[in-house]
Amino acid sequence: MQTLTKVLNQFDTEYIEDYKPTWIKVKIDAKHLLEVAKALKEEGLSSISTISPTDFIEDDRIEMNYFFQDYDTKRNCWLKCDIPRELQQCEIDSISELFAGASWHEREAYSMFGVKFKGHKDLRYIIISSDYYGKFPYRKDFDWEAHEKDTLKNMKKIIHDFKDEQNENEKTLDPHSSETILNWGPTHPASGPIRLRVHCEGEDILGVDPDIGFVWRALEDLVTRKDFIGAIVAVERLCFMDNINSMTGYAQAVEEIAGVEITEFAKWMRVLLGEVSRISSHTMGMGGFYNAIGLHTVAMWNMDIREYFLDFLESYSGARIATAAIEPGGVRYGLAEYMLDELQKALEKFDATKDDIRSIFVKNPTMRLRAAKQGILTQEDIKNYSLCGVVARSSGVKIDVRIDEPYAAYDQIDMEYVTQKEGSAKDRLTNLFEELEQSVSIIKQAKKHIEQKIASGEFNPTKDHMVKVPKKLPAGEAISRVEWSRGEVLMHLVTQEKAKSPYRLKMKAPSFNHTMMVDKLLRGETLSDIPLVFGSLYICQGDLDR
Repeated sequence: MQTLTKVLNQFDTEYIEDYKPTWIKVKIDAKHLLEVAKALKEEGLSSISTISPTDFIEDDRIEMNYFFQDYDTKRNCWLKCDIPRELQQCEIDSISELFAGASWHEREAYSMFGVKFKGHKDLRYIIISSDYYGKFPYRKDFDWEAHEKDTLKNMKKIIHDFKDEQNENEKTLDPHSSETILNWGPTHPASGPIRLRVHCEGEDILGVDPDIGFVWRALEDLVTRKDFIGAIVAVERLCFMDNINSMTGYAQAVEEIAGVEITEFAKWMRVLLGEVSRISSHTMGMGGFYNAIGLHTVAMWNMDIREYFLDFLESYSGARIATAAIEPGGVRYGLAEYMLDELQKALEKFDATKDDIRSIFVKNPTMRLRAAKQGILTQEDIKNYSLCGVVARSSGVKIDVRIDEPYAAYDQIDMEYVTQKEGSAKDRLTNLFEELEQSVSIIKQAKKHIEQKIASGEFNPTKDHMVKVPKKLPAGEAISRVEWSRGEVLMHLVTQEKAKSPYRLKMKAPSFNHTMMVDKLLRGETLSDIPLVFGSLYICQGDLDR
């Protein structure tokens, strides 16, 4: 970190400070952004997790927050700068030529806040539907109530814009060729609510332009309408396939600003619940992938395993999916012995089934002959496009927030990076399965530890689950990272003095960056490759449409 501080000291900075053991926070003048970003990249921070604007309307400024990462040394830099809020002057240099992974994040900041990025080669709106174009809904003076009164008018605009797009395609495509643009989705069973504009000539793919945001829910605005506890219902909707870990990420940010330390019991429960949630997501992801390539029996086996783990979540929280099981201060409920009995049934079910699943997908010819050659991402791709989770580890990149920046009780867990080498679609599925086995191992460790501490009297499972968090928080900001089922989730929380609710919450989730890779991986391939490659990227529409 000293070397990184030395690099930053070469520039005229407002301040440089240590934020966390692996994080440095620095504020610069916006006019120096490009040269500082270039210096950070040369120092090894070649990835950018996300870009998070905050609208300080009373100060008439937009604060830009950039989160740079070095995957190899685990160093991170939180860079801040201010730009004018007035729309005509609300602009800053694009860093997308230096950091390919910044491209869509800059488009998102433009769509939500009106920040123009000078030099960006494709600064189109993203995520929001066309009725929000030019309105910049995350600005504090946007009138949501007025917009929502015109629902019918807005729907008609979306329909007309889609028809105009199709008419334009008819004009620009050569009628004497076999070129066409296919709309893959939004209801394709292997994709969820996403539309891939597939430009093809016959069966050959010339390019893919993903269109996301079909069920955009404005989660980052919804949390500001709730108190700090009520915001959980929006945070967990980042993606129901793994709602526990997203709630943990948010709760940690609140606890940091509040200055609250949760109990050891709650830390271990967050590990236990988080890994159960990860298994729920991974089995669903594997099931969807198998369905996409026609292996329906194996898909059902995975879904059967998942039901047992959902039984445990239901016994603990009363709900199988939307559990609301984590909140600032710890975990929402205590723990009873019968709940661990349900968990034991799930573990035994997995152990009894895993060999059958492994043997089928390892022997399957689609896996051996086709998936092993499709969708290959190199380690350079992973770093350039800021990919993470299963996608990154399948290319041999050793990153995992549970290991790199341990939270909850992960610093006491025996675990290593689970990786593959080639970065193919087959490697991603293989890694997904091996991470299921890893999660089962972690659960067994956490379960044993909790049971021993309860038996010794060190844990009180009915009282130690929660500590009090003030209803009003001081002015502050925090970032919190967790290893979600699909990779890093970063929460950037901003509060004001005596706040009862978040002022700003940025939720960065991995499917956004991973969807950027669809064009790169499918260009030059054939239409039949779309389900295989897309499915292997383990994309959740929830965090795309957040």
